Amino acid sequence: MKQSIHLLIILIGKQFLTIISGVLLLSLTTLTTGCGQDEQQSLVLEVGMLLGSGGLGDRSFNDSAYNGLLEAQQKYNIRFETIDFVNNEENLETTRFLAQNNYDLIIGIGYEHKENLMQIANEFPDVKFAAIDFEAEGENIASIVYREQEGDFLIGVLTAMLTETKKVAVIGGMDIPAIQRIMAGFSQGVAYQDNNVEVITDFAGTFSDPKVGLERALMLYNQGVDVIHNAASRTGLGIIEAAKQTGKLTTGTSGDQRYMAPGNVVGNRPKRVDTAVMLVIGELNNGTFTTGIRSLGLKENGIMLGPFDESIVSDTILERLEDLKKKIIEGQIIIQAD
Repeated sequence: MKQSIHLLIILIGKQFLTIISGVLLLSLTTLTTGCGQDEQQSLVLEVGMLLGSGGLGDRSFNDSAYNGLLEAQQKYNIRFETIDFVNNEENLETTRFLAQNNYDLIIGIGYEHKENLMQIANEFPDVKFAAIDFEAEGENIASIVYREQEGDFLIGVLTAMLTETKKVAVIGGMDIPAIQRIMAGFSQGVAYQDNNVEVITDFAGTFSDPKVGLERALMLYNQGVDVIHNAASRTGLGIIEAAKQTGKLTTGTSGDQRYMAPGNVVGNRPKRVDTAVMLVIGELNNGTFTTGIRSLGLKENGIMLGPFDESIVSDTILERLEDLKKKIIEGQIIIQAD
């Protein structure tokens, strides 16, 4: 028999508690609060960040976004809260809560926030919103997306130069536009370097479960794949563990993860989520907040390359990658997004 769940939100300044089915919880979702440089200053910007499903500690997407908040905290006078993604319904109410309580900027990190953010932005036209890594339209929404395919083309070239079995793979967290661009760029890069290399594309179905990543990666490694490109956020921690267990190689789309499995993690193609966070907060601070959709790629340093394990990636390979990177920036090589 189904039981009804009653939700009560109790506002205490910028903090709130919830009571669900008579049980007192610390928050509607997990909150992390940061203080600005000087609370005594007359203008303190209030920023709420809705994290992606991997959450903090993913050593990837969300951690990069959080680093952007910390950098903004050092440069601007802000207070911030980060809020974990639980489910769509709870996230909708959390987003509405932030808007009702006069946050200056509400940032959604990741595609799962798209519908809720657009709905609440429409309800609160005087509140500013930022959509990071997904397209969202609205007169009060700044949307920052990435040309992932540019960086992942280069990782595909690298992978084709490293594989010995002529069989490589890419594992994405979920089938969403950003992952589709990653897979498209990776596959084109492999073919550009060596069209005899087989590329397997796979979706884990989640960004937040390392066990799934471990299982999927072990299966592929056992099928003869010797390099896996990891595009799965926290799920990707399992891919790294699989590479470590099998002695195979993996590349990634986040920050530097070489320390997690030296000799197995070749290097990464970081997506600078922190750059986008700093961009929108800086515009808010300067009174130049710009709505609409913008795209960051290699040219804008929204997508970076490396660092790489020098014992695996030779100077010759690095020179090849840098030459191709220059050609992409100059428009000599065009990578399709799908």
